[in-house]
Amino acid sequence: MALVNVMENIVEEKLHRMLEAEDCCKCERCFEDMKAKALNQLPARYVSTHNGELFSKLAATVRQSTIDINVAVANAIDVISAHPSHEGQSAADEDDNG
Repeated sequence: MALVNVMENIVEEKLHRMLEAEDCCKCERCFEDMKAKALNQLPARYVSTHNGELFSKLAATVRQSTIDINVAVANAIDVISAHPSHEGQSAADEDDNG
């Protein structure tokens, strides 16, 4: 039996959607940095992968946390795009990476 933090999938999907409207670096490194920053601001939601009904119970919890998820992801985009961890690019130079 494996444990999965379903918040990772939720944040990743939300980040992809929100980045579509952003003019910032979207390279893998920045994406992972944004994802990590957002996840560190949110509680983990672990479920066992063998029991599908846990996912539906979790869905109700996640709906209540939607605002928190949106805020965490938006904050992560702002912080990481302003200060990317890779060299050679500033936030203004990253138009070509998206």
